[in-house]
Formats: sequence, structure tokens, C-alpha cells
Amino acid sequence: MKNKKLFAILTLVCFMMTLMPVAAFASAPVWDASAVYTVDTNAEANVNEDVELEFALNDDDGAAATSPSATMYIWATVSGSGAGSSALNGVDANGIKTVTDVENGDVVKVSFKRAGTYTIHASMAEPTVDADTLKVTAPQALKTATDRNTVVVTDKSVNPDTNYAIAVNGANKTYEKTVALTGVVTPNNVAKEVKVNFYMAEKDANGEVIKEKALVGKTVTIEAGSSSIDVDKTSVKTGVSGNITFKLSASHEGKYNVYLTVDGVTFTIEVVVGNTSAAAIQTISEPVNPKALWGNLPVVRFQVNDINGNVFKPVVGGTTAAPTYTIPDNEGMNGIKYNVDGNSAKDIEKGSYIVLTSAPSASKIKSSDFSLVWNNNKQAYDLKCAQIMDAEGTYEVKVILDNGAYATAKWEVKQFATPVSMRIDYPRTTVELGASITPDQVVYVDANKVEKDASKDMDFAATGYAIATLGDTAGKTEVAKKAKITVKTDEKYVGSKIEVTAVSERYNLVATATLTVADAAKDIAFADKTADVNVNNKILWNVVDSEGNKVALSNEVVDTDISYVVLDKPEGAKVSVYDATNVGDLQSKGEGKMSLTSNKVGNVTVQAILKAKYNTTNTAAVAQTKYYTGTQIFAVGTAGVGEVVVMSVGSNEIVINDKKAAIDAAPIVKNDRTFVPFRALAEAFGAEVAYDEATQAVTAELNGVKVVMTIGSATYTVNGAEKTMDVAPFINGSRTMVPVRFVAEAFGIKVIPTYDENGATADILFNL
Repeated sequence: MKNKKLFAILTLVCFMMTLMPVAAFASAPVWDASAVYTVDTNAEANVNEDVELEFALNDDDGAAATSPSATMYIWATVSGSGAGSSALNGVDANGIKTVTDVENGDVVKVSFKRAGTYTIHASMAEPTVDADTLKVTAPQALKTATDRNTVVVTDKSVNPDTNYAIAVNGANKTYEKTVALTGVVTPNNVAKEVKVNFYMAEKDANGEVIKEKALVGKTVTIEAGSSSIDVDKTSVKTGVSGNITFKLSASHEGKYNVYLTVDGVTFTIEVVVGNTSAAAIQTISEPVNPKALWGNLPVVRFQVNDINGNVFKPVVGGTTAAPTYTIPDNEGMNGIKYNVDGNSAKDIEKGSYIVLTSAPSASKIKSSDFSLVWNNNKQAYDLKCAQIMDAEGTYEVKVILDNGAYATAKWEVKQFATPVSMRIDYPRTTVELGASITPDQVVYVDANKVEKDASKDMDFAATGYAIATLGDTAGKTEVAKKAKITVKTDEKYVGSKIEVTAVSERYNLVATATLTVADAAKDIAFADKTADVNVNNKILWNVVDSEGNKVALSNEVVDTDISYVVLDKPEGAKVSVYDATNVGDLQSKGEGKMSLTSNKVGNVTVQAILKAKYNTTNTAAVAQTKYYTGTQIFAVGTAGVGEVVVMSVGSNEIVINDKKAAIDAAPIVKNDRTFVPFRALAEAFGAEVAYDEATQAVTAELNGVKVVMTIGSATYTVNGAEKTMDVAPFINGSRTMVPVRFVAEAFGIKVIPTYDENGATADILFNL
């Protein structure tokens, strides 16, 4: 009975199933026959921009599955990683995004929150994730195609140049492209560690930073801007916090740059290299004539250098400063050790001792009355005394460094008698249009040449159409209040004279000085053209007008920036240049100083660029910034670098070791070749020159080398060996003109031309 009932039920079920649609029996999709693809081949998208994924759900015969929709588990991995990336929007803690009701042919949109290259994965069964590594394991992962399973996500809306920031050594993040490295680096080749973090900012429509995130896995190139700076890495990748670390060391004092470049954006880190401990000291200023009794200590100045020849500056709290050093008493010492404001000696790197080694017996001045004051304008230490000169006689002071090096200064003090003359001392005899100039001092001089300050007694007058004002009510000294001269700006006064007169009615004395008005500063001219190899050469330069006259920038210049560019150097040479200019010298004398070091013999070409910002309150120098530049070729060699000769195209003037002389034929350019007078060039280097009129051959002998050239012939001989030029010598007037490079190089003379703004040869520098 039971079997009959079961059979009847099965029969009914089968009959009912024949009434159901055929679709109800379609195959369900299987994982190894189904696939997920990006709709676009080689898909690209922006951050948070939709990427379309298409699902092809197939049965085990490869036919489209028509079963009810399925749940899909989607995840993305970064290239080389098996972990689900959190960059995919809408994922859970394991990096998995769940999408329900997916059918064959459906397109699902996904997006990414950060840039990168991602591989797409999908599964119809929930994958497992390792808790430690976040690696995703899916036994039912859908198939993909290699050209349609990746998405390249970029942040097209971000401009790295404005959206990238850095933080140096833990400082606040900054979008400035130039960042100063805190602390002074010592030039002792001890590496200093530098830590830099790189960030990218997301900004709103107003450019305000919404949030910042680290730049991870970026390649950063590191470049030292000078051979005086060394870095231990040239390229490094940023870490998980956008961090890199490198070490730098320095060999010479100065201000240098280290360049960090990421994604085409360059950040500049300014590095200030200080000095090492004081190693040498010298007296650079002491009185020549006696000074008046009961007067102040005359100008006595010392310069201190480190082992590299750099100026040793006071260092307080890790930074270079310009404090006044007081001299406390130290019992049991023959000298007085200076420190900062009486604090312990650890506040400075090295100390010194001041000993009054000689003084008149009647004087009450003692060693502890003296102190050293850093003079930032002069880059030196001024000797100060708390007492006035209280006795006639000779005073001598010795300043001793900790290493035993010392320098002495001596001056004479005498009773001042009735003055017989006066003198005005100016820092220079030229003054620029629109600039101001003040005398250094005005002194009485008696019959014994004893000097005494006269500024309080005298009146000043000045004549000259170029004078704009005389005197300065805001002047800090009597001389400035009475005698400061400001010159007009009109160019018609260039070359005119200003006569300055100081009158003392008390003694019926008159002192005069003559100043010449120079044109506005135009260029920079270097005073030297030679340098020693492997030496920290200090090379002077001057700001000059169009006539080559030295001009000062005056006190109206409130800010300057001086930089140097090495345009050419010997192959493989390490060349460093940095500025060693005293601001006071630049203002008072228009004089700067460059430090040049090259480890190889040869010619080094350097361009100096001075940026000067003028005081906006001065009506004579309206608010503006001016630039001055000059280029010089330096012959770097041993102590005897040899002759340096300069000729100029079209000029009958030759410069031999900075001394000018006249020549009767000027260099010329003919058919794109530069020709110079053979005799003038050869004799400038000490060669013996002879001319045979019959054969039209000119012969020169120098240092055992004999060169013979013939007019109209491109063939010449060097010690009898025949050689060929591409042009021939010719007669110009009565002088033999020869192609410059062939004749110079025949004698082993290095030739370096300079060019004007049109590209034509201007000057030719020769050095042997």
C-alpha cells in the first residue's frame, strides 16, 4: 500500500515538472568557466573615478549561464602582492568588496581612493584572508584576461609642483621649494644625518589643504650642488611614511644646496657650513701713528681662521652669531679666557686669552679690561678696552688661542700737542650716482704725528653740482651727522668732482678731500685671474661702473644675495665656490670676496651674480632690485702658475698679469677666425721673435720650442715638425696676424675666448 502511494506521488511530481518552463533547468554558472574583465582594454581611471567591470557567467559547457543572480566577492591587489588593497573603495577590513545579484553580462562599477596599478579579482565563494599577511585565498576565483584585468589609477587632478610638500628633520611640512637645514654643519667631513618626509596634499576648490598623505614608494634623486658637499646616496625610495634618510658631509665653509627631486619636483635644502675650531690668528689692523692720551683705544683688529683657512666665527648654541664677548677674571691665569656673556666656555667652540704684555708703569689698565667683539662687517674681532688710554707709552696685547697660536698688537700713546693739520679719511674716492658716503674718520695731527679725533670740533662744507644732501640728522656718529654726502641720480653728473672741506675754527685748520662721481654700478670685475690648486683661494672682486671704476652699493642696500656659477672647469675636477663677502665692505667699498677651490690644474670659469635690494624709503634709490654680474677665467696651478695674458678684439691694449700695456695692432676677427699680432702675443710670454722679410717668415722661440710661420701659408713648423692650419697668417698694416689657437697651442699656451651678447669673440685669455 505504501509503495503504491509513493509511486503515485512521484508520477504527479513528474507530470507537474513537465509543465514548468525549460529555463528553470538552465545550468548554474561555474567558477572555472566564468570570468571578470574590465570593460576597457588597458583601463585607466582617475582617483575616485568609476571603473567598469563586466561579468561573464558561464556554465560547464561554456554557454551563458541563465540561472538566478549570484553574489560576487571582488578585491584588488597591488602588483607583486597577494593582499587585498585598501585602495578599493567600499571594501571591508580584509579588502573585500561584496556585490549581490550579479547576472551574466552585468557591469559593476568600482573606484579607487589612491593612485596605483591594480589587478582585479572576483570569486563566487567568499575568499579566506590570512590575518597576519592579509593574503587573499579564493578557491573559486573567476578567470581573467591579462590585457583586461588591470586598472591604472592616476591622480590627474594633482599638480605635484604645488601639491607636494616636505618636512626636514621633523620640522613642519612646507610647500616651499627651498628649505633651510637647521644647525650649522662643520667642515670636518663628519657625516650629518638628514631625514626628509615627502607628502602629497588634497586640496579643495579654494586651494586649501584638506588632508596630507605620505608619498610612498617614490624614487627620490639626491644631488649635491657643490664639490664642497658630499652625500652618501644619489637615489633612494620613500618608505611607508614618505621618509628617506641620507648623510652629508662638508669640506669648506660656505652656503650650499642639496637638491631632492621626486616626480619632476625639485626641493632645495640650503646647507650652511660653519667653521672648525680656531687654528690661526693674525693682526689685520693696528695703529701706525701714535694716538692721543686720554682717548679711546684705537682700532685694533684680529682675524681668526680654522684649519681650512675659513674665517672662524663665534658659534653660540649651534648657530653662527655676532655677540660681544666679555672677559671675566680668571684667577691663576696669565691671560683672560673669553666666553659668552660671562657664561661657561662650553657656549663657544674654542676660547682665547688676552694678555696685556706691555703697558706704561703709570697705567692702571689691566688684562681684564680688554674684550673681543665680533665685527660682522669686517668678519673679524675688534679689541675693546673698558678704560681710556691713561698713560703715555707703549701698549702691547697678545691674543692667544687654545692651541697656542697667538697674535700681538702694539700702539703708542702720547700727549697730544697743538694740532698742525687735519685729515679726512674716506673708505673710497668714488661715489655712485644716488649713493651716500661718510668719512671713516676725521683727525687732528700734531707736529709729532699724534692723532686725535676731531669730529666734534669741526664743520663741514662740500661743493659740487652732484650733491643732493650734506649731513644726516639721524646719523649715529658725529661724522655721519655732519659729513654724510648723498649724490644725485642724474647721469649728467658722472665724472664730476665733489670737494669736501672740514674746518676747525678752534685751531684754524682746514682739511680737504676730493670725490669722483661714478656711473651707476654695472658689472662685477674680479681683481685676480690666478689661483693655486688644492687651496681655499680668497679672490676679491669689485662692483664697477661702465668705465671700470670701483663703486660702492652704499648703505641704501638693505639686502644682498650673492651666488656663483662654475661655467667651465678641467675635466674631472672638483671645484667649489662660495661667498666670503663682508657686507660692510660691499656697502663701503663695493668689494666682495669669493672662495675658490679646485683639485686640478687648469682653467676654471666662474660667473658671479649679485642681487641687491635697495631701501624703499630712499628717494634717491627708488624701491627696486638690481642685478650685477661678471665672468672670469681663473688659471689654477701651483704657486708659479705662469703668465696670464688677456687681449680684446679691436683693442690696442693688452693685459699681462693684471698690468696694462699698449700694442700697435689689435686682434681682429676675419672669416670667423680670430687673429692676433704674433709679436705682441709671443713677447708677452717672454719669447724671442724675429722676422725675415725676404722669406716673409716669422720665428718665435719660447722655453725650447721654436715656431715658424710664413705669411700666406697654412703650413708651419714646431721644432722642425711640419703642421697645417686651416687659415694662413697675413699682414695687417705692418704686423703679422696669426690664427690665435694654432700659435698659442704650439707653445703649450691654453686659450680661452669669451663672447659678447651677440656671440662674437670679445676677449681672449692665454695662460702658460
